[in-house]
Amino acid sequence: MKRIALTLFTALTAPLTFANGSNAIAQVDTATSNALFPPLFEVQDNTVFGLPSLMSQEPNAALLTQKDTESETPKLDLSMADKKTTYPAKKWEHALPFFAEDVIMNGYDLPLPFGISIIYANVQQDMTLTDLSVGYGGSEKVDIDFVSFDNTESNTHTPQLKLDAWILPFMNVFATVGKLTGTVDINFAIDGNDALEQGNVDCTLIKNRPLCKALSDKRLEVEDIEASLTGMSYGAGMMFVGGWNSYFISVPVTFTWTDMDRSETDGYVVNVLPRVGKQFQFNNGSSLSLYVGTSYLKSQLTLSGSQPIPGTNQSIDYKVEQENVDKWMGLVGGSYNLSKNWMLAFEYGGIGGASRQQFITNLSYRY
Repeated sequence: MKRIALTLFTALTAPLTFANGSNAIAQVDTATSNALFPPLFEVQDNTVFGLPSLMSQEPNAALLTQKDTESETPKLDLSMADKKTTYPAKKWEHALPFFAEDVIMNGYDLPLPFGISIIYANVQQDMTLTDLSVGYGGSEKVDIDFVSFDNTESNTHTPQLKLDAWILPFMNVFATVGKLTGTVDINFAIDGNDALEQGNVDCTLIKNRPLCKALSDKRLEVEDIEASLTGMSYGAGMMFVGGWNSYFISVPVTFTWTDMDRSETDGYVVNVLPRVGKQFQFNNGSSLSLYVGTSYLKSQLTLSGSQPIPGTNQSIDYKVEQENVDKWMGLVGGSYNLSKNWMLAFEYGGIGGASRQQFITNLSYRY
Protein backbone atom coordinates (compact mmCIF):
# COMPACT_ATOMS: atom_id res chain seq x y z
CA MET A 1 0.00 0.00 0.00
CA LYS A 2 2.83 2.40 0.90
CA ARG A 3 4.51 1.63 -2.40
CA ILE A 4 1.29 2.33 -4.33
CA ALA A 5 0.77 5.66 -2.49
CA LEU A 6 4.33 6.75 -3.15
CA THR A 7 4.09 5.84 -6.83
CA LEU A 8 0.84 7.83 -7.12
CA PHE A 9 2.44 10.87 -5.43
CA THR A 10 5.36 10.68 -7.84
CA ALA A 11 3.06 10.54 -10.86
CA LEU A 12 1.08 13.54 -9.63
CA THR A 13 4.06 15.73 -8.79
CA ALA A 14 6.26 14.84 -11.74
CA PRO A 15 4.59 17.28 -14.19
CA LEU A 16 4.82 20.15 -11.68
CA THR A 17 7.39 22.93 -11.89
CA PHE A 18 9.53 23.77 -8.89
CA ALA A 19 9.90 27.55 -9.09
CA ASN A 20 10.85 30.88 -7.53
CA GLY A 21 14.26 32.16 -8.28
CA SER A 22 16.58 29.27 -8.97
CA ASN A 23 18.43 27.77 -11.88
CA ALA A 24 18.78 24.20 -10.64
CA ILE A 25 15.13 23.35 -10.35
CA ALA A 26 13.66 19.93 -10.58
CA GLN A 27 16.39 18.93 -12.97
CA VAL A 28 16.71 15.30 -13.90
CA ASP A 29 20.06 13.74 -13.15
CA THR A 30 20.83 12.65 -16.72
CA ALA A 31 23.98 10.86 -15.63
CA THR A 32 22.02 8.38 -13.55
CA SER A 33 18.71 8.43 -15.40
CA ASN A 34 20.33 7.47 -18.70
CA ALA A 35 18.43 10.35 -20.40
CA LEU A 36 15.10 8.65 -19.93
CA PHE A 37 13.38 11.92 -19.02
CA PRO A 38 12.68 14.90 -21.29
CA PRO A 39 14.37 18.28 -20.59
CA LEU A 40 13.10 20.10 -17.53
CA PHE A 41 11.78 23.63 -17.48
CA GLU A 42 12.05 26.55 -15.07
CA VAL A 43 9.59 29.07 -13.70
CA GLN A 44 10.15 32.56 -12.27
CA ASP A 45 8.12 34.63 -9.85
CA ASN A 46 8.32 37.43 -7.24
CA THR A 47 5.62 39.67 -5.65
CA VAL A 48 5.39 43.47 -5.07
CA PHE A 49 3.14 46.02 -3.86
CA GLY A 50 -0.25 45.71 -5.48
CA LEU A 51 0.97 43.34 -7.98
CA PRO A 52 3.24 40.17 -7.79
CA SER A 53 5.65 39.61 -10.68
CA LEU A 54 6.77 36.27 -12.10
CA MET A 55 10.32 36.30 -10.80
CA SER A 56 11.20 32.77 -9.87
CA GLN A 57 12.65 30.02 -11.91
CA GLU A 58 12.34 26.33 -11.68
CA PRO A 59 12.32 23.38 -14.09
CA ASN A 60 10.44 20.14 -14.01
CA ALA A 61 10.07 17.00 -16.00
CA ALA A 62 7.19 14.68 -16.66
CA LEU A 63 7.23 10.92 -16.58
CA LEU A 64 7.41 9.39 -20.03
CA THR A 65 5.16 6.73 -21.42
CA GLN A 66 6.54 3.42 -22.68
CA LYS A 67 9.59 5.06 -24.32
CA ASP A 68 11.34 8.38 -24.85
CA THR A 69 10.04 9.47 -28.26
CA GLU A 70 13.22 11.45 -29.01
CA SER A 71 15.87 8.95 -27.95
CA GLU A 72 13.80 5.84 -28.61
CA THR A 73 15.35 4.46 -25.40
CA PRO A 74 13.01 2.02 -23.62
CA LYS A 75 11.73 3.27 -20.27
CA LEU A 76 12.83 1.34 -17.21
CA ASP A 77 10.14 0.07 -14.90
CA LEU A 78 11.90 0.34 -11.55
CA SER A 79 10.52 -0.78 -8.23
CA MET A 80 11.09 1.42 -5.17
CA ALA A 81 14.00 -0.79 -4.10
CA ASP A 82 15.49 -0.56 -7.60
CA LYS A 83 15.18 3.24 -7.55
CA LYS A 84 17.05 3.47 -4.27
CA THR A 85 19.81 1.39 -5.84
CA THR A 86 19.76 3.37 -9.09
CA TYR A 87 20.15 6.73 -7.28
CA PRO A 88 22.26 5.79 -4.25
CA ALA A 89 23.99 9.22 -4.04
CA LYS A 90 20.76 11.21 -4.12
CA LYS A 91 19.99 12.67 -0.69
CA TRP A 92 18.20 15.91 0.14
CA GLU A 93 20.08 17.80 2.85
CA HIS A 94 17.39 20.43 3.59
CA ALA A 95 14.27 20.45 5.76
CA LEU A 96 12.12 21.82 2.90
CA PRO A 97 10.27 21.13 0.72
CA PHE A 98 8.27 18.31 2.24
CA PHE A 99 8.38 15.03 0.26
CA ALA A 100 11.70 16.10 -1.31
CA GLU A 101 13.23 12.66 -0.73
CA ASP A 102 10.40 11.03 -2.66
CA VAL A 103 10.96 13.38 -5.59
CA ILE A 104 14.76 13.12 -5.86
CA MET A 105 14.47 9.34 -5.56
CA ASN A 106 12.93 9.47 -9.03
CA GLY A 107 15.87 11.39 -10.48
CA TYR A 108 14.80 15.02 -9.95
CA ASP A 109 17.12 17.73 -8.62
CA LEU A 110 15.10 20.29 -6.64
CA PRO A 111 15.89 24.00 -6.36
CA LEU A 112 17.42 25.34 -3.18
CA PRO A 113 14.55 25.76 -0.72
CA PHE A 114 15.05 29.35 0.49
CA GLY A 115 15.34 32.61 -1.41
CA ILE A 116 15.97 36.29 -0.76
CA SER A 117 15.20 38.89 -3.42
CA ILE A 118 15.61 42.62 -3.98
CA ILE A 119 12.74 43.99 -6.10
CA TYR A 120 12.03 47.38 -7.65
CA ALA A 121 8.54 48.16 -8.95
CA ASN A 122 7.14 51.23 -10.71
CA VAL A 123 3.33 51.26 -11.06
CA GLN A 124 1.05 53.81 -12.76
CA GLN A 125 -2.72 53.39 -12.65
CA ASP A 126 -5.99 55.32 -12.77
CA MET A 127 -8.06 55.36 -9.58
CA THR A 128 -11.63 56.28 -8.71
CA LEU A 129 -12.37 58.29 -5.55
CA THR A 130 -15.92 58.20 -4.16
CA ASP A 131 -17.94 58.76 -0.98
CA LEU A 132 -16.01 61.77 0.31
CA SER A 133 -16.85 62.91 3.83
CA VAL A 134 -15.30 65.93 5.57
CA GLY A 135 -15.09 67.28 9.11
CA TYR A 136 -13.53 70.45 10.52
CA GLY A 137 -11.31 70.67 13.60
CA GLY A 138 -12.26 67.24 14.90
CA SER A 139 -16.01 67.58 14.31
CA GLU A 140 -18.13 64.71 12.98
CA LYS A 141 -17.53 64.02 9.28
CA VAL A 142 -20.34 64.93 6.87
CA ASP A 143 -20.87 63.28 3.48
CA ILE A 144 -20.00 65.67 0.65
CA ASP A 145 -22.29 64.97 -2.29
CA PHE A 146 -21.42 68.00 -4.41
CA VAL A 147 -17.78 67.01 -5.11
CA SER A 148 -16.95 64.53 -7.91
CA PHE A 149 -13.47 63.24 -8.80
CA ASP A 150 -12.21 62.72 -12.36
CA ASN A 151 -8.96 61.35 -13.84
CA THR A 152 -7.18 60.49 -10.61
CA GLU A 153 -3.83 58.88 -11.42
CA SER A 154 -1.18 57.47 -9.08
CA ASN A 155 2.50 56.88 -9.83
CA THR A 156 4.40 54.90 -7.19
CA HIS A 157 7.93 53.51 -6.75
CA THR A 158 8.52 50.60 -4.39
CA PRO A 159 11.86 48.95 -3.56
CA GLN A 160 11.11 45.72 -1.71
CA LEU A 161 12.71 42.84 0.12
CA LYS A 162 11.20 39.40 -0.47
CA LEU A 163 11.74 36.13 1.43
CA ASP A 164 10.38 32.84 0.10
CA ALA A 165 10.47 29.12 0.78
CA TRP A 166 9.37 25.96 -1.02
CA ILE A 167 6.87 24.15 1.21
CA LEU A 168 5.98 21.47 -1.36
CA PRO A 169 7.72 20.69 -4.67
CA PHE A 170 4.91 22.52 -6.49
CA MET A 171 4.08 25.28 -3.93
CA ASN A 172 6.11 28.30 -2.85
CA VAL A 173 5.16 30.79 -0.09
CA PHE A 174 6.62 34.28 0.29
CA ALA A 175 6.45 37.58 2.17
CA THR A 176 7.52 41.09 1.12
CA VAL A 177 8.16 44.45 2.77
CA GLY A 178 8.91 47.68 0.95
CA LYS A 179 9.06 51.47 1.08
CA LEU A 180 6.40 53.16 -1.05
CA THR A 181 6.80 56.68 -2.45
CA GLY A 182 5.00 58.49 -5.25
CA THR A 183 2.44 61.06 -6.28
CA VAL A 184 -1.30 61.25 -6.98
CA ASP A 185 -2.72 63.67 -9.57
CA ILE A 186 -6.23 64.70 -8.49
CA ASN A 187 -8.91 66.47 -10.53
CA PHE A 188 -12.30 67.24 -9.03
CA ALA A 189 -15.38 69.36 -9.65
CA ILE A 190 -17.86 71.15 -7.35
CA ASP A 191 -21.53 71.33 -8.32
CA GLY A 192 -22.65 74.79 -7.16
CA ASN A 193 -26.35 74.05 -6.82
CA ASP A 194 -25.69 70.88 -4.80
CA ALA A 195 -23.25 72.76 -2.57
CA LEU A 196 -25.82 75.47 -1.80
CA GLU A 197 -28.50 72.87 -1.17
CA GLN A 198 -26.40 70.70 1.11
CA GLY A 199 -25.16 73.78 2.98
CA ASN A 200 -28.75 75.00 3.51
CA VAL A 201 -27.80 78.41 2.09
CA ASP A 202 -30.79 80.76 1.80
CA CYS A 203 -30.16 82.79 -1.34
CA THR A 204 -33.01 85.21 -0.49
CA LEU A 205 -30.89 86.71 2.28
CA ILE A 206 -28.74 89.66 1.25
CA LYS A 207 -25.70 88.38 3.16
CA ASN A 208 -25.72 85.14 1.14
CA ARG A 209 -26.07 86.73 -2.31
CA PRO A 210 -22.30 86.90 -3.11
CA LEU A 211 -21.95 83.18 -2.33
CA CYS A 212 -25.10 82.31 -4.26
CA LYS A 213 -23.92 84.32 -7.25
CA ALA A 214 -20.59 82.48 -7.25
CA LEU A 215 -22.12 79.00 -6.99
CA SER A 216 -25.62 79.09 -8.46
CA ASP A 217 -25.86 77.09 -11.72
CA LYS A 218 -22.07 76.79 -11.75
CA ARG A 219 -19.67 73.85 -11.99
CA LEU A 220 -16.27 74.67 -10.57
CA GLU A 221 -13.44 72.42 -11.77
CA VAL A 222 -10.16 72.09 -9.89
CA GLU A 223 -7.44 70.39 -11.92
CA ASP A 224 -3.92 69.01 -11.55
CA ILE A 225 -3.59 68.94 -7.79
CA GLU A 226 -0.56 66.80 -6.96
CA ALA A 227 -0.39 65.03 -3.62
CA SER A 228 2.67 63.12 -2.41
CA LEU A 229 2.57 59.57 -1.08
CA THR A 230 4.91 57.95 1.42
CA GLY A 231 4.46 54.81 3.45
CA MET A 232 5.22 51.12 3.82
CA SER A 233 3.82 48.15 1.95
CA TYR A 234 3.57 44.58 3.25
CA GLY A 235 2.66 41.50 1.24
CA ALA A 236 2.19 37.75 1.60
CA GLY A 237 1.19 35.06 -0.85
CA MET A 238 1.76 31.71 -2.47
CA MET A 239 2.54 30.38 -5.94
CA PHE A 240 1.49 27.13 -7.61
CA VAL A 241 3.47 25.87 -10.60
CA GLY A 242 3.36 23.04 -13.11
CA GLY A 243 4.33 22.15 -16.65
CA TRP A 244 5.53 19.70 -19.26
CA ASN A 245 8.95 19.47 -20.88
CA SER A 246 10.24 23.04 -21.39
CA TYR A 247 6.79 24.68 -21.05
CA PHE A 248 5.42 25.89 -17.72
CA ILE A 249 2.46 27.54 -16.06
CA SER A 250 2.55 29.59 -12.86
CA VAL A 251 -0.21 31.14 -10.74
CA PRO A 252 0.99 33.43 -7.93
CA VAL A 253 -1.57 34.98 -5.57
CA THR A 254 -0.58 38.00 -3.44
CA PHE A 255 -2.30 39.98 -0.70
CA THR A 256 -0.90 43.44 0.11
CA TRP A 257 -1.46 45.96 2.90
CA THR A 258 -0.18 49.55 3.13
CA ASP A 259 0.62 51.88 6.01
CA MET A 260 0.66 55.48 4.75
CA ASP A 261 2.43 58.24 6.67
CA ARG A 262 -0.31 60.90 6.57
CA SER A 263 -3.44 58.79 6.44
CA GLU A 264 -4.95 55.60 7.78
CA THR A 265 -5.62 52.89 5.21
CA ASP A 266 -8.24 50.20 5.64
CA GLY A 267 -8.83 47.57 2.98
CA TYR A 268 -6.88 45.18 0.82
CA VAL A 269 -5.10 44.66 -2.48
CA VAL A 270 -5.27 41.22 -4.08
CA ASN A 271 -3.30 40.26 -7.18
CA VAL A 272 -3.63 37.02 -9.22
CA LEU A 273 -1.22 36.50 -12.13
CA PRO A 274 -1.65 33.40 -14.34
CA ARG A 275 1.29 32.96 -16.74
CA VAL A 276 2.54 30.51 -19.36
CA GLY A 277 6.01 30.36 -20.84
CA LYS A 278 8.97 28.40 -22.14
CA GLN A 279 12.49 27.81 -20.86
CA PHE A 280 15.62 27.79 -23.01
CA GLN A 281 18.59 25.86 -21.61
CA PHE A 282 22.18 26.82 -22.52
CA ASN A 283 25.29 24.65 -22.61
CA ASN A 284 27.02 26.62 -19.83
CA GLY A 285 24.31 25.62 -17.34
CA SER A 286 22.43 28.91 -17.43
CA SER A 287 18.88 29.28 -18.75
CA LEU A 288 16.43 31.87 -20.01
CA SER A 289 12.68 31.75 -19.35
CA LEU A 290 10.19 33.90 -21.28
CA TYR A 291 6.47 34.14 -20.54
CA VAL A 292 3.20 35.95 -21.23
CA GLY A 293 0.23 36.27 -18.94
CA THR A 294 -2.44 38.44 -17.41
CA SER A 295 -2.75 40.29 -14.13
CA TYR A 296 -5.93 40.70 -12.08
CA LEU A 297 -5.60 43.46 -9.48
CA LYS A 298 -8.34 44.44 -7.04
CA SER A 299 -7.49 47.43 -4.86
CA GLN A 300 -10.30 48.60 -2.59
CA LEU A 301 -9.19 50.99 0.17
CA THR A 302 -10.68 53.48 2.60
CA LEU A 303 -8.36 56.45 3.17
CA SER A 304 -8.84 58.73 6.16
CA GLY A 305 -6.68 61.49 7.62
CA SER A 306 -6.26 65.21 8.29
CA GLN A 307 -5.09 67.97 5.95
CA PRO A 308 -3.74 71.17 7.60
CA ILE A 309 -5.28 74.46 6.43
CA PRO A 310 -2.45 76.78 5.26
CA GLY A 311 -2.01 79.86 7.47
CA THR A 312 -4.03 78.45 10.37
CA ASN A 313 -3.64 75.94 13.18
CA GLN A 314 -6.77 74.11 12.06
CA SER A 315 -7.19 71.06 9.85
CA ILE A 316 -9.80 69.39 7.69
CA ASP A 317 -10.54 65.74 8.48
CA TYR A 318 -11.49 63.55 5.53
CA LYS A 319 -12.44 60.03 4.50
CA VAL A 320 -12.70 58.74 0.92
CA GLU A 321 -13.10 55.38 -0.86
CA GLN A 322 -10.46 54.43 -3.44
CA GLU A 323 -10.54 51.70 -6.12
CA ASN A 324 -8.44 50.98 -9.20
CA VAL A 325 -10.15 51.45 -12.59
CA ASP A 326 -8.76 48.57 -14.69
CA LYS A 327 -8.70 45.20 -12.99
CA TRP A 328 -7.11 43.24 -15.89
CA MET A 329 -4.03 43.84 -18.05
CA GLY A 330 -1.67 41.78 -20.19
CA LEU A 331 2.02 41.33 -19.37
CA VAL A 332 5.28 39.88 -20.67
CA GLY A 333 8.43 38.98 -18.79
CA GLY A 334 11.46 36.83 -18.48
CA SER A 335 14.23 35.68 -16.19
CA TYR A 336 17.85 34.65 -16.62
CA ASN A 337 19.36 32.07 -14.28
CA LEU A 338 23.06 32.75 -14.02
CA SER A 339 23.67 29.78 -11.73
CA LYS A 340 21.97 27.57 -9.14
CA ASN A 341 22.10 30.50 -6.70
CA TRP A 342 21.60 33.71 -8.75
CA MET A 343 18.73 34.87 -10.93
CA LEU A 344 17.82 38.18 -12.62
CA ALA A 345 14.23 38.82 -13.80
CA PHE A 346 12.07 41.53 -15.35
CA GLU A 347 8.40 42.12 -16.18
CA TYR A 348 6.36 44.71 -18.07
CA GLY A 349 2.59 45.04 -17.68
CA GLY A 350 0.15 47.26 -19.50
CA ILE A 351 -0.60 45.39 -22.72
CA GLY A 352 -4.13 45.71 -24.06
CA GLY A 353 -4.77 49.41 -23.57
CA ALA A 354 -5.23 49.19 -19.80
CA SER A 355 -4.93 52.36 -17.72
CA ARG A 356 -2.50 50.44 -15.51
CA GLN A 357 1.18 50.02 -16.33
CA GLN A 358 4.00 48.52 -14.33
CA PHE A 359 7.68 47.67 -14.64
CA ILE A 360 9.34 45.26 -12.22
CA THR A 361 12.89 43.99 -11.93
CA ASN A 362 14.27 41.46 -9.47
CA LEU A 363 17.61 40.07 -8.32
CA SER A 364 17.33 36.80 -6.33
CA TYR A 365 19.72 34.61 -4.36
CA ARG A 366 18.81 31.04 -3.29
CA TYR A 367 20.39 28.99 -0.57
